[in-house]
This record gives sequence, structure tokens and C-alpha cells, in this order.
Amino acid sequence: MNNKKLLNIQYLRGIAAFMVCGFHTKGWLDNTITSNFGEMLFPSGEYGVQFFFVISGFIMVYTTQNLNIENPFKNVVSFLKKRIIRISPLYTVLTLAWFFLFIYPLYSINYVSCIKIIKSLLFIPFGNFPILYLGWTLNFEMFFYLVFALCFFFKKYRYWALCLFFVIQITLHHLSFDHSYMKLIASPIISYFFVGVLIGLLLNSFKVFAVHPYLRILGFIILLLIQLEIFKIPNFYLQMIIIGICCFIIFAYDLHAEDKVIKPLYFLGNISFSLYLFHPFVHKFLMEYLNLKPGFLENPVYNLLFYIFMLSIIFGFSYLLHQFFEKKIIQYLRF
Repeated sequence: MNNKKLLNIQYLRGIAAFMVCGFHTKGWLDNTITSNFGEMLFPSGEYGVQFFFVISGFIMVYTTQNLNIENPFKNVVSFLKKRIIRISPLYTVLTLAWFFLFIYPLYSINYVSCIKIIKSLLFIPFGNFPILYLGWTLNFEMFFYLVFALCFFFKKYRYWALCLFFVIQITLHHLSFDHSYMKLIASPIISYFFVGVLIGLLLNSFKVFAVHPYLRILGFIILLLIQLEIFKIPNFYLQMIIIGICCFIIFAYDLHAEDKVIKPLYFLGNISFSLYLFHPFVHKFLMEYLNLKPGFLENPVYNLLFYIFMLSIIFGFSYLLHQFFEKKIIQYLRF
């Protein structure tokens, strides 16, 4: 695999972030086109998270394919440093902002809240959710990065070690644990990282034929039908396989194609991390500080226009966060 700009993966990343955003704001879409329009468009947010995890697994293989395996300790430190710099600064700022805007006004700062803040910022799972509730997915991300990095110590056998971990992890799916970290390790959703890793290894090991653009579009359509729950797959593992095949087609297409940029989707992909973490602030602010509720306008058209206005604010602030904080802090900390 040659390093190149992977446009369709960027599009999928943006779509996944928008799916999660739509799921958390879908109440504002009700009583617009229909009484349950939000539920129709965004019945679940879990698929967006699954797409994120597949992309993460693939990108980790893709970006480390030319790694010098003879210095594993240096590789581990360098890899984890890059991942922490990519995720922690924005997450830390928004976690603290969420606490002081929406939690501290209701509860005083005490030992328990301080412990929860520290655990949240260190990606240590506790209870149901961290302070900024979307951080639960980042707990999985950071755990995967840690496992992926530790496998560098196995040098040329690192992917065998990673496969062994996932085999063991799959055997834990149906076991019950009380400890929060063991619950995380045993969660079936971690398998989606392995799907991404497997796609990366297959594309790295075999010469894959150029994928027809229509086949790539079909992959996106099937993923969309899964998201809308029009195409319902009752079995978790079958669903994982189908999502994996669709992602394989999209990723394989990206390695050979030279497409023109679809600017709206590319924009979404660029701001995806900021969009993912920031979007709850807007609808929470509307409800907590302005005392507005979904469907507060009697006219369905006005409710729809208000939702579009709210999305514009979310996208606008997400862009500003990405452009003037996320990118700047990454550039500063990496050099």
C-alpha cells in the first residue's frame, strides 16, 4: 500500500460523525416532516461508532506499514505519543468545558467528581460514561492503540500477536465482568477494530484489483441502509462481516482511484473529530440555558428550519475548533 490521500475513507469518517451527531440531536427533527422523522433518519448511533472503529483499525495498519521493526521501544513511544497528541488535547478541553458548563452548576466539586474527571481524562472507564459521555468510544480507541503499540515488541510477528489478542478477546464476549475495564476488554464492539486491521493486512499482502466506482457506491449504499435500519441484520457477527466487506470495497477502491474531491463530504471528514465531540454542547446549551425543547415551535416547517440552523451552528463551531485548536495544537506538540 502506498501512502496517498484516502478520500473515500475521509468521506466515511465524516458520514460516521454526522450519524452520531444526528442520533443525538434527532429529537429536534420530530414534528417536522413527520412526527417521528428524527427516529426514521437516525434510528441508531452505534453504526457510526462501528464505522469509526473499522477505519481506525485499517488506518493503524496503513500508517505503520513501513515501520522499522528493529527498535520496538522507540516505535511504541512514538506511536502512543502521536495518538495521544491527536486525541487528548481537544478531548481534555471539551471534557473540562462540559463539567463546568453542565455538571458543576448542579453539583459541587468534591473528591468523587475529581476522581471522575481524572479517570475521564486518562481514558479509564468507570460506571456507564465518562464526564463527556461521548468519551466512552475514546476509551475503546485508546485501549486499542495501547494493544496495537505493545504488539510492536513482537517485531515481525506483531500482527500474529495482535490476532492472538483478538482471538482471546472474542472468547470473552459472552462472559460477564463487574470491573469496568474488564467490561471494556470483553466488549464485542472491539472486534470492529480487528475487522479494520484485517482489511489493512489483506490489502497490504495481496495485489487487489482496481474496484469499479459503482461497486464502491454500492458499498456506501449498503452501509447507509444498515444505518437507516432498512437492512436489518439480527446477528452481530454477520453484521460485522457485511460491514467489513463494504469497508473492504471502499478502502480497496481508495488505494487505486484518483477521484475529484467531493467538497461537502471532505469538509465533514476534516472536522469529524471536532464534530463528534462538540455537537452535544449545542443542543445541551439550548435545553439547559435557553430552556428550549425539541418541537418547541408549533409550525413543522419552522421546527425543520430551526434544526438546520442548529446544525449550521454545530458545523460552524466544529470547523473553528478543528481549524484553530485541533490543527494548531497538533502542529505545536509534534514539533
